[in-house]
Order: sequence, then structure tokens, then C-alpha cells
Amino acid sequence: MEAQTVSILLLGDDGVGKSTFMSRLTLLHRAIPQQDQSWLLRDGDQPFVIELRTRVAYLQLEFSDTASPDDWRRLEPDMIILCYDINRRSSLVSLQDVWIKEVRTVFEHYDDLPICVLGLKRDLRAEDNIESIFPHEAYNLSSQLRADMYLECSAVTGELMPQVMEDISKRALRTTADDGQSDGGCTIM
Repeated sequence: MEAQTVSILLLGDDGVGKSTFMSRLTLLHRAIPQQDQSWLLRDGDQPFVIELRTRVAYLQLEFSDTASPDDWRRLEPDMIILCYDINRRSSLVSLQDVWIKEVRTVFEHYDDLPICVLGLKRDLRAEDNIESIFPHEAYNLSSQLRADMYLECSAVTGELMPQVMEDISKRALRTTADDGQSDGGCTIM
């Protein structure tokens, strides 16, 4: 069976954790010491490719972000993930004020693009920090943006990474199905 390629573009402000998220995809099941930076991808490593097999498909997910060596506006993604830092309120506001407008301006077929909102740096959320964004706030914004789903995780600790990757994979699989429906059941390779 030949792999079907699904290109996924991560958009969001600088420093929200997009590159760390992509780097962590290679290490889903391994703990990483906080001081070890050897696992981080460099901007030139894009697109970052993950292969996965399901009962019904063999997918090749190609992740790129705004630090892509090529101008991201020239890409033709099959899916967009809008990323924000859970501890930086301005990065969530930016999704509405900047990034969704960019998507609508740059991609003519934006109505057909699956869009997910992804909160990163979950491990840093603190109840006593007024900058921290809680799931209900981000979920409400995701609904306003008409995003297909809201997700959050910590790429540094790996918290919720397998679940996030499974949800992204299921949504990516639907982009390849003729009827828009998927059988699910993916394994990360």
C-alpha cells in the first residue's frame, strides 16, 4: 500500500512551542531530562515527517511551521493547527486577531481546511497566574474560530502527546477519505 501524504501546517506566534511540539513527536514514549536539548529539531529539518498505518490507510504526515525554510505562505496544507502558549494570553488573542485572518487571506480553500487549535506548554499552567489560559477559555475561542477541534499538551513532559497525536492523525485520515469519514484506529510508527 502506498503512503498518502497529508501536509500539516502549524501556525502561531514565535515562542509558543511549535518546534518543540514537532520535535517531541519523535519521542512520544520516552521521558527527556529537562536540560537535554539534543532532541530538538532545527528549522531546516522541515517538513518533519511521521509515518503511520491504520487498518485502512498508510499515511505520511508532513509537519511544517512558520519557521519553515520556505515561506509558509507558499505551502498548500491539507490541515492547519493554530498553536498558542497556555501561559501567554497574548498568543491566544493572536489566533483570532492575526492567524485565522492569515489563513483566510492566504489559503483560497480555507473553508475546506480542517483547523485545530492546540494549546502548548500545559506543564507550565498555574492557577495563580493571570496569564494562564484554562481549557474552557480556549475551547470557547476555538468555537468562535469554527475550529474542528481543541487540543492541549506539553511537548517537554510528553503530557497528553499520545492523545493529541491520535486526534490529529484521525483528523488527517479524514482528509484522505473520499467521503470524509474515517475508520480510525491509528498506530504511530
